[in-house]
Amino acid sequence: MMSDESENDGVYVDNQESDIYYKKFKLLLEECSNMQRSNEILVFRIQETDKITKRRHKEVNFFKQRLLKNYSEDWTVIPKTNLIKEEEDTKPSNLVAKERIKEEKLEEDEKPEKPVKTPKRPAKRTKGKAEKDPNAPKRPSNPFFQFCQEQRQILMEQLNSELKPGEPEPTKQELTRQLAIKWKSLTVPERKIYVDMYEKSKEKYVVEMSEYKQMKQ
Repeated sequence: MMSDESENDGVYVDNQESDIYYKKFKLLLEECSNMQRSNEILVFRIQETDKITKRRHKEVNFFKQRLLKNYSEDWTVIPKTNLIKEEEDTKPSNLVAKERIKEEKLEEDEKPEKPVKTPKRPAKRTKGKAEKDPNAPKRPSNPFFQFCQEQRQILMEQLNSELKPGEPEPTKQELTRQLAIKWKSLTVPERKIYVDMYEKSKEKYVVEMSEYKQMKQ
């Protein structure tokens, strides 16, 4: 038979082992609780960041609409030069140079087509300047000017309808600037309409000019 002392020793060892496992269990519970708190903080921060981002987008869209309505400045078309300069300051010089070359090429492509200027011949010495014949056919306007002729009145009415009491009417320079912005925003198929109109007008001008020269002879 076992003595009382040996039985007490066995009970002590069991209690000691159970105390160790219980301490480990408590530590695990504490770590899980800390992880849960950290996750809750992260979720809260993500939600707050999402709210701030959405609010910022709303504010940006509001100010864009306000600029368009009050000052006729369409910031969906006009490049944000200040922001571009700030981004360029933080980029390497070689990347900035490449991006500037791309922007210059895009700007050249978007410029309105200008009529081809023929070299001026030296004026002959005559007693008086030759008067232009009012019956002579007129040269057709290039695609951009044909677009301006069609859209000028429509744009003028639109800008006047958006004016507030006491505000002056837009000047010719402002109207031309707005027309240029609209021209740049046109797609290739939309511009092709005016290019085709120009080509047809040019063909008609050639025919009328040949008939006019025959009548003059």
